[in-house]
Amino acid sequence: MVRELYQRLREYFNNLPEPTEEEKQFIRELNAGYFPITSVHRNDLEGQGFDVKKISDDDMRNLAEKMADDYCEQLFWPSMEVIAGEILGFPKVKTKDIICPKCNSENIRYDIHESRFHCGDCSLAWDDKLYVLVEFPEESAPFEEQGTGYPAWESGDNGALYVPEEDYIRHTGKSPERDKCYRAVCWPDSQKYMGTKGCEPIQDENGMRDFGTSAYWVPLLLTEEAAERRMDKKKAPVCPECGGTDIDILSDEGVAVCNDCCLEWPYAED
Repeated sequence: MVRELYQRLREYFNNLPEPTEEEKQFIRELNAGYFPITSVHRNDLEGQGFDVKKISDDDMRNLAEKMADDYCEQLFWPSMEVIAGEILGFPKVKTKDIICPKCNSENIRYDIHESRFHCGDCSLAWDDKLYVLVEFPEESAPFEEQGTGYPAWESGDNGALYVPEEDYIRHTGKSPERDKCYRAVCWPDSQKYMGTKGCEPIQDENGMRDFGTSAYWVPLLLTEEAAERRMDKKKAPVCPECGGTDIDILSDEGVAVCNDCCLEWPYAED
């Protein structure tokens, strides 16, 4: 029923002859590529013996949120994998040699919302765009011998390197400390970090080739603080999927993210 209503709404607004700006925004959200899975109705509760006369709309919304959370945590990914792959035969993109750096499993999925890889066997998660500062010579020597990483010239230790998180985990068998993690921030985003304590300009030949000139090594914790400052909850819209209002607006990315059902959709502030 929810899917039918969603489709009728989409058709109705897409066929408006002269939509207002607010309606145009709603149309963009409706056409963002999200498809509802199911819903819960009072009839469902009544069928299980619940007294629906004593259950309010707020109670129903709370139930729906809890059920959605439970489903996402336990069944969403394996259910989608089995139905899309084994039953419907959806094609997959052939990933190039992506294996878990800890257990070598090929049972890997990529979470587009987190921008991280997840191993289905050992539960390791890693970011292929994250780098680890390895400072002590005895720790950085193996990476230097392999030609892995970029020099950290502003470090107090000779031979210090920024190495990919994946290679760090493969060598050490563990995830890095967050305060040792960095991102390579390219121009023009790097402008805001110029002259900031703890940020290092990328000046080696390989680094400038891979990330461009005027790029910076920026501590992960600092980039996360900047991301949090971009999140504006004052003008939070209503989630088109679950009706939730706990919304983060990522202005730089032009998207809104629902913290209740994890839906992400294009959003332009007024």
